[in-house]
Amino acid sequence: MVLTCEICGSPIRATPVRVSIDGAMLRVCQRCAGRRTPQRPPPPEPILLRPRLAVHDTFSEPELEIDPDYSSIVKSARERMGLTQEALGRVMNEKPSVISHVESKKLKPDLILARKLMHYLHVNLLVSSSELDSAGS
Repeated sequence: MVLTCEICGSPIRATPVRVSIDGAMLRVCQRCAGRRTPQRPPPPEPILLRPRLAVHDTFSEPELEIDPDYSSIVKSARERMGLTQEALGRVMNEKPSVISHVESKKLKPDLILARKLMHYLHVNLLVSSSELDSAGS
């Protein structure tokens, strides 16, 4: 690969010279470099790293888990609203089989699905870990 002068366009046979023209760094031939003052490339700027904050240092939100009785909560809320599994799935942009599997405990919803169910059914499916520990004891 032959380098060409970025000013005159002729092939550069020797080592190219870097010059600054109006703030732009160009690689030029020796003849064009004689008309300009050669520039050294600027030293790379140091990368400044910000200290990372630990999540537990900034937020003290309790750890939330899915209520163990999620299936009956979802089913009773859906029936109370007069919706079929198909209708609820359509409103939530989920397949009806997902709603069916949640209600039959074949599928435990992740936090995203649980929050969608909570939004559309107006129920609470999340409980803190401490509540579960105290209820289980």
